[in-house]
Amino acid sequence: MPKGRPTEGKWVKHKIHILDKRNCYIYKRPRSSVWQYYLQVDGEGQLRRSTGVEGDIDDINVGQAEAKEFAQQKLLESMAKTMGGMRAIVTKGLFDLMDEFLEEERKRIKPYNQRGFIVEETWRVKAHHLNLLRKFYKMVNQPIDKLNYDKLYDYPYWRSITTCNKLNPIAVKPPKTQHAICGELTTIRSYFAYLVRKKYILKVPEFRKIVRESKKDNRRDYLTIREYNQTRNTIGAWARSKTATPSQQYNRQVLYNSILIMTNSLLRVGTLRNLVWSDLDVAENIPKDEQKRHHLIRVRKEACKVGTKRTVLSPTVEYFDRIRKLAGIPKKPKSKFPHIPDEYLNYPILSKWNHPDLRLGDGTFYRGWLDIKAKCKSRYWGQKNITWYSFRHSGISFAVERGVQLITLANLAGTGLKELELVYYHHEEESRKTWEAINQNRVFFDRLKNENKDLIDYDNLLDGVETA
Repeated sequence: MPKGRPTEGKWVKHKIHILDKRNCYIYKRPRSSVWQYYLQVDGEGQLRRSTGVEGDIDDINVGQAEAKEFAQQKLLESMAKTMGGMRAIVTKGLFDLMDEFLEEERKRIKPYNQRGFIVEETWRVKAHHLNLLRKFYKMVNQPIDKLNYDKLYDYPYWRSITTCNKLNPIAVKPPKTQHAICGELTTIRSYFAYLVRKKYILKVPEFRKIVRESKKDNRRDYLTIREYNQTRNTIGAWARSKTATPSQQYNRQVLYNSILIMTNSLLRVGTLRNLVWSDLDVAENIPKDEQKRHHLIRVRKEACKVGTKRTVLSPTVEYFDRIRKLAGIPKKPKSKFPHIPDEYLNYPILSKWNHPDLRLGDGTFYRGWLDIKAKCKSRYWGQKNITWYSFRHSGISFAVERGVQLITLANLAGTGLKELELVYYHHEEESRKTWEAINQNRVFFDRLKNENKDLIDYDNLLDGVETA
């Protein structure tokens, strides 16, 4: 111990430096017997914490050795962190730094996809993924330097066994696929990479490996032509219901026509919601008679998921015109499709009731879908997971079945050839297998007939099998 005590202030007594460093010492507060320690790091600030060692209010010797040992260990840890290029002082918790990360990510938001930037929906997904991480730690904001990384390793396993319980504040919906967990891990890894970049931690933690489903195994569910017609008719009747209020009737009919548009134009639901009336145009290069049904949709790069502009020839004139009438927008005389007066051209196509200048809200789509799902799932969909995106998928599937060339279909749908082949192009394989089975049965039955195998009733073999 140095001769004489260091200078003490109003709130500091029994001050003793550690390793003769001026930036680290132990002390006690007036009228307190507990030893505290102080650490100051250039460029980072100051840290004052309790050592947890009980002393004596007046006796400087009681507990001094234990307190010095504690503070010395903290000093050496801080020096090691500084030498390793990390922050020596970390006072923030895991959740505090999540908020900082999300604020930094918010600065990268652009109205459409660009390299190095994200769209607002991507930001919301990132926020959701990090909220799952909060629930993983049971909503306890742990200090970042005391985080249990061994526990973090099992995050993928925890997500795979989660159950949904509305009475439990930390309950989460179980993921539908391993692919969903992979998406969450991408966000979580980027968050910890941010912590590495900010020198809070040394490296990105490791996670238990999971097997990602292939895109062939993770195809979106789609409707057959029969299921689609049944669904369309049911939704049409729901949209025309006389028991609904005027605003409900408006919303239902807009959603109904949106489904018809997505199926026939192959637009994503997000793209459709971002369209304005000026995005529609007459298809002047096709015959006049065809122009009554077909038109052009000029998809702006800021309006679509992939951030690439394209033009779609779409047989949806009737559906867009219905929406125009529903919105109360007058028809501009002697004008080309969509016959919209100039003052309405920049208004959203899917607009709120009595507010053609405001975009239809998320809540309307959500509540509408709950009604549609309740009417159709048990009757037509069975175990299929049908969503808004399924109508675009069904439209692509119908086009494949009609024999539309892949390159043409990829351009219309705004997707890549590989993606189209892996995720959507299933009809060819399924049809081939179906016809192979039918032909095998036909050969078998022909052989039975030719060999006069009277012991088997040919008609009974087909009993109960639908042939149309």
